[in-house]
Amino acid sequence: MSNKKKNDVALKNNVAEIDVLEMEATQDNVEIDETVSKEVKPEVPAIDKHLLGYTLIVENGKALKLSPKTQNHVFYQIAAQDDDGSLHIRLSGNEGGGLHSKEWISVNAIVEVLDAMKEQPIKSTILKSVFKGGSTNNAAFLAAVLRSDEIGLLTQSEKSVFIHKLSADYEERKTTLLNLK
Repeated sequence: MSNKKKNDVALKNNVAEIDVLEMEATQDNVEIDETVSKEVKPEVPAIDKHLLGYTLIVENGKALKLSPKTQNHVFYQIAAQDDDGSLHIRLSGNEGGGLHSKEWISVNAIVEVLDAMKEQPIKSTILKSVFKGGSTNNAAFLAAVLRSDEIGLLTQSEKSVFIHKLSADYEERKTTLLNLK
């Protein structure tokens, strides 16, 4: 018999001689010296570059948009600047359409503009001066935020839904806002 045939017969015999029960018993006795572990990393939320240098005070503020034709909201955040503790507000999102700037706006700058308007009707456009960005929605969205129940510096004028006036308790609300920490 040739060597190839002998090897084939031996191979067949070895395979045939393995008992299924013996194989299962052998598997149960296998020891693994190394511990296998899969490190699970917790999900880390993406860092919002706009939050760098700020400590959030209000993370998820919400204000109804000015138009009576919609029930959509504008979202905002209030934070203290890490360097000097000054208070800032930013538009963080909105339902529906409309681009806007996500820049931080100094609350002091907003209050300065509003203080100059005492008994006058206020158009949203006066708030353009506090923004560096040029989106046409910035001022109206900020006016909506300033009219929100939580902030309440502005209320709707009797003249139009898009015209504002300082709220009756403006000074109290301004103090409360400026003292947020």
